[in-house]
Amino acid sequence: MQAIQIHNGFFLVLSREEELIDTLTRFCEEQDVHWAQFQAIGAVKDVEIGYYDLVNRRYVFREEEGPLEVASMDGNVSELNERPLVHAHAVLSRCDETLECIGGHLRSATVAVTLELCLWLVTQPLLRGLDEDIGLNLLHV
Repeated sequence: MQAIQIHNGFFLVLSREEELIDTLTRFCEEQDVHWAQFQAIGAVKDVEIGYYDLVNRRYVFREEEGPLEVASMDGNVSELNERPLVHAHAVLSRCDETLECIGGHLRSATVAVTLELCLWLVTQPLLRGLDEDIGLNLLHV
């Protein structure tokens, strides 16, 4: 991964075979980033993407081999138990003539070609805590 500091955060370029969530989490730990927002474009593979099933109070994921173009990726870094937690959603399109798209909560993804990510720092605390009704660690701002 390459990283450069910008006025209000960092611009990161992840390389082939880097795992997105792990790499970004490790970077945030090393740079002491606990609160941020990000957007990214590029291509990924070996993806786990899904949604939260509120009735059964669990995430449902499916695996996609890829490669897949990152048509849109947005997320944030918040704090849970004093550690940075990366939360990402993505719209991904197939790398074929169909350009079929899938989207949802991104649990994991490996960079297939490159991933260009802009990480903007947030100055106010973004803290997560368990919401008993929902069953998730939601933001408390």
